[in-house]
Amino acid sequence: MDPLKYIIQVQKTLATQNALIFQAPGRINIIGEHTDYNQGLCIPAAIDKSIYFGITPSHETEIISLDQNNNWFPKQDKRMPDWAIYFKGVMDLLKQKGYSWPYFKLVFGGDLPIGAGLSSSSAITCGFISILNEFAELNISKEKLTSLAVQAEKASGLDGGMMDQICIMNGKKDHALMIDCSNWKYIYLPISFPDVSWLVVDTKVKHKLVDTEYNSRSTSCREILQTAKQMFHEMNSLSQLDENMISKIKSQLSKGKSEMLQYIFDENMRVIRMEDAINHSDFNSMGNLLFEGHDGLRKQYQVSCEELDFLVDYAKHNGSAYGARMMGGGFGGSTLHLIPQSTKQNYQIGIANAYKNRFGFYPEVFEAVTCDGVHEERGKEQ
Repeated sequence: MDPLKYIIQVQKTLATQNALIFQAPGRINIIGEHTDYNQGLCIPAAIDKSIYFGITPSHETEIISLDQNNNWFPKQDKRMPDWAIYFKGVMDLLKQKGYSWPYFKLVFGGDLPIGAGLSSSSAITCGFISILNEFAELNISKEKLTSLAVQAEKASGLDGGMMDQICIMNGKKDHALMIDCSNWKYIYLPISFPDVSWLVVDTKVKHKLVDTEYNSRSTSCREILQTAKQMFHEMNSLSQLDENMISKIKSQLSKGKSEMLQYIFDENMRVIRMEDAINHSDFNSMGNLLFEGHDGLRKQYQVSCEELDFLVDYAKHNGSAYGARMMGGGFGGSTLHLIPQSTKQNYQIGIANAYKNRFGFYPEVFEAVTCDGVHEERGKEQ
């Protein structure tokens, strides 16, 4: 949907054109998957599929979902929609930190697919904490808001890292962020090239394994780190280990954990190689790194699924794609494809039809258009 339509919907639902309105983007991740909670490297980018928020003073706090067509009164926890966990996580954490705010009515909705591996939950968390900060004049810096958003989202039960929140808060049009998750620092990389397109293919499936298996991976990584610390006492993360260290540690690990550790090292190296390929507009190298990353996620980290593998295999055998890989936690969600701009329309039609023939329904295919991070939107005249 056109952003203007969402903004008008928000204004109509709040019955005012004076509402404070914010946009919170989703994100793609070019490379660097499952590295953030291991204090490694990654290259995400904010995209214009977004969640829009509108807020206005009220006599009682109420949050309304335009897309789900339901609402939540925080005082009435007994009837809490699934999406409310992210809002509750933010408010509970801010209250613990000593912040307070007046009653409000908030409306949210957008065109960012849920469960597609595009960080809809982080967009909600980052967007809400940002608009509440502005509305209540809490004067929290962007850096602290980002940190609080990371903490607040853990209330949902997912033991994730910080990549999504850093990207969503600090996104920049036409650019990706190369993030060092050990210190939360980042640089911008230009990724909008006239000759290529970044396509997202949403499988529209989310297998039940996704949440439990994601958490099991982060738990396993912590266990591997404890083993590493017995040999190398100064280690604070798996991403600090070099090849010699890894070869020594592997003898102490199960085959599965050994493969996971090797994947983390390889993926961090792929991020460094991807930075160089992007800076040189080397699309063939960029595409090969995407394929390599997917193979690692599929075989070493074991977080892929049949639908994701089918889409990446399509890219491998299509002849026109430079590369593709799964994004996000895995077991469903989306794949990212780097293709020549000239083949975009035919590629979109071809991959959608192939997927429909294999699984019985169409995926959602769209071009990932980069945008700025969380920001205030000007109200629109109705």
